[in-house]
Amino acid sequence: MLTASRSLPFGDALPMWEAAQSLARHGSFAIDLRWPVNAPVGRGGHYYPVAALLACLVHLPGAFLQRALGALAPARAGELVVATSQLGPILLGALTPALFFRLLGQLGYSRRQAAWTTLLLGTGTSLWVYARCPYSEILQAACGVAFLGALLRAGETPTRAAFLRWGLTFALLINAKNIYLACLPGALIYFFLRLRSRRRDLWSGLAWAGLGLAPGLFALGVYNALRWGSVATTGYEPVTIGFWRENIFFGLWGLLLSPGKSLFLFSPPLLLGLLGIRRLVKQRPHVALAIGLSVGPIVLIYARYLFWSGDWGWGPRFLVFALPAFILPAAELFDRARPPGRAQLAGVGALLLAGVAVQGLGNAFVWNDFINIAREAQRAWLGRPDSGGTPLAPEPCFSCFEEVYGVEWLPPMQPIAGHEWLLRHKLAGDDWQVAAEDAPWTRQTSLRLNIERSYDAAKINWWPLATSHARPLPIALLSALILVFTTPLRRWRGALRRE
Repeated sequence: MLTASRSLPFGDALPMWEAAQSLARHGSFAIDLRWPVNAPVGRGGHYYPVAALLACLVHLPGAFLQRALGALAPARAGELVVATSQLGPILLGALTPALFFRLLGQLGYSRRQAAWTTLLLGTGTSLWVYARCPYSEILQAACGVAFLGALLRAGETPTRAAFLRWGLTFALLINAKNIYLACLPGALIYFFLRLRSRRRDLWSGLAWAGLGLAPGLFALGVYNALRWGSVATTGYEPVTIGFWRENIFFGLWGLLLSPGKSLFLFSPPLLLGLLGIRRLVKQRPHVALAIGLSVGPIVLIYARYLFWSGDWGWGPRFLVFALPAFILPAAELFDRARPPGRAQLAGVGALLLAGVAVQGLGNAFVWNDFINIAREAQRAWLGRPDSGGTPLAPEPCFSCFEEVYGVEWLPPMQPIAGHEWLLRHKLAGDDWQVAAEDAPWTRQTSLRLNIERSYDAAKINWWPLATSHARPLPIALLSALILVFTTPLRRWRGALRRE
């Protein structure tokens, strides 16, 4: 909450927030915004969000709070949206590491292992950035952790309650985003492999899982019918038609290793997850199997998507849901039975600090700020691309290759370096001409590109700076003191020592 942003809902978050407000005011999901530009027209000639049901419902508490506060202070209702629209994501941002910590304990890891791995997840990965943004990625991450935990528990102890819980968590996951229906085949394969010698428990458990899943499927069907008049129509069909044709090799290359969207650049502690995979496979093969079968197919599906990068976002937005699963093997590296040496500890510390630094830069601005600057510089330097052949033509396609190839593939437009450059000059109070003198692209060109419009529009994205008279340094110091005095450090360190 202390690091909350000052930005209003934008992009994909806007129809979700508008739908929650419409539901709070009128009991309807109908909205005035057509988003994306090729979204279908729904029942009654109205526009509706194409986002999944839960992605809208998580904003409902914030929408009710906005309605109440707006009634108390009508003149300031517009300003209050900054806080109310973040309520759901911030709570989910706290819930996700808590669920992850509990999952590690469930798997038999010590509190020491769980504490350090959770610290890496919560502060060193892009989970932090998405916890302060009203997009649905943080919801998907929370539901993903709950789903993985329930999957592992049902495979270990196939009771009625365990399978019922798994069905409920799977229902939440598919109502966070419908694409996660693709997790079902892998989950069923996992159950068959784990319980192949206990067939009676398996079939009985799957029946109870179906009972847990039923309310979620019913809610999904009702939501579809309310919007489009058919229980089987999700709204995504016309929006994504023709987009599933990327070469899977290049999609994976982009997601994992591209200069502008590499998963490991935007979440450096995930390298520790790679180092822990071998131990995980040896010590807990069933956990590695569950992650591979449930998360792997979704990664491959997104690698086939033309917009594999997640469009405009901080790093590969579509892989945020998988961050807890990808960093889980790092817990193996903190095993007291095989204590790490000084070099290993230094490496862990370096990756943690790198992760915190990257997320700090990501939190410093709305990601649109630097992407707009990069696009303006890209057009002035490399020319205006012909977008007449995009899948959305003749409609504009701001997320198509022609518009975002710079921030995806070109080092001079790398967003992390761009945020560092932008933050340095904004803190110094420099104008765009001074900032342009050492912009990231000046390593390749001596041209001085005009970035006045997009540079001037960029603002440091921290809630205390929303007012013109705010003084950032005292507020930062006060926030740090609040954080220190409200954290039970002695109890936490004592628990780790006892471990």
